[in-house]
Amino acid sequence: MPYSTCRTKNAHPEDVKAAVRKKVGSMASLARCHGVSDSVVRAALIRPQPTGNKIIADCLGVPLHSLWPEWYSEDGRRIPPNRLAE
Repeated sequence: MPYSTCRTKNAHPEDVKAAVRKKVGSMASLARCHGVSDSVVRAALIRPQPTGNKIIADCLGVPLHSLWPEWYSEDGRRIPPNRLAE
């Protein structure tokens, strides 16, 4: 199962996808607009993928940490993986 069923602070992937679809039509069209593979933006929904996460956050007009507080600090820097469990 790609998405954990545990409670998380991160935005739910389906909520993010719905917001993107409302703005640009589809995750694939968002990827095409930025010249990346659609797998980049899809992967960003379930695991840290800096390029995809930034594309999605910019599309929605929100900072990275508001969508993925477990992966990004308030200044937009990636939280190191070894600190994710803390």
